[in-house]
Amino acid sequence: MMLKLTIGILSTLFLAACSQTLDLNRPAPPHERLVCAALPAAPDISPLEAVTASNGALVYMKADVDARDTGIARYIVAVRGAWFDCSSNLEWVRDYYAAD
Repeated sequence: MMLKLTIGILSTLFLAACSQTLDLNRPAPPHERLVCAALPAAPDISPLEAVTASNGALVYMKADVDARDTGIARYIVAVRGAWFDCSSNLEWVRDYYAAD
């Protein structure tokens, strides 16, 4: 008799505890969505060597200018890619939390 009473009391307590709803939050977003791509290394923009023309004007060699501009252009494209990656991740996280 005592065993049945104990089981009855415990089962009532357990069932009462199970009737409460749990408020669970969304799981955190994936780690790869919380990290932005690293910025690329800055290009070498050391001063160009000027050459004096026959008329006395200072000019730069076109090959040197093109080489420097190519490095700068590649850097700009890489920075834009890193920005897009970060922007895309932030937009994804914003949409993830807005879906509630």
